Amino acid sequence: MLKKKTFTVAALALATVVTAGLPTAAAAQQWRGDRDGRYERWERREDRQDYRRWERDQRRYERDRNRWEREQRREYRRWARGQTIPHHYRSSWHIRDYQRYGYRAPPRGYGYYRTDSGDVVMAAIATGVILSLLN
Repeated sequence: MLKKKTFTVAALALATVVTAGLPTAAAAQQWRGDRDGRYERWERREDRQDYRRWERDQRRYERDRNRWEREQRREYRRWARGQTIPHHYRSSWHIRDYQRYGYRAPPRGYGYYRTDSGDVVMAAIATGVILSLLN
């Protein structure tokens, strides 16, 4: 019985020593990066250029977005004579019932517009140049 146990233990030890040096089925397969070969393609010049284009487009997007945000903040300002009202004020914030507010009729080619700060200005309809401030 003892011989049989020692032989079994020795055989198992020998099997583990021998198989420790051999690769398993999962390790035998070589790893080649991503399945579609993105890592291998990265070495190609076109892919590096695509990435640089993407980075450039991201920088442009951030720059344009920051510029747009600055312009949006700039609209909340005090208006003065000679400034130009943006087009969206001229199209949607036009005061048609000026008699109701006690204003006299504007000259031909001019109209009353309400601004975001609550001011009322008289500006040219075509260009948006402010002629006078009322409030």
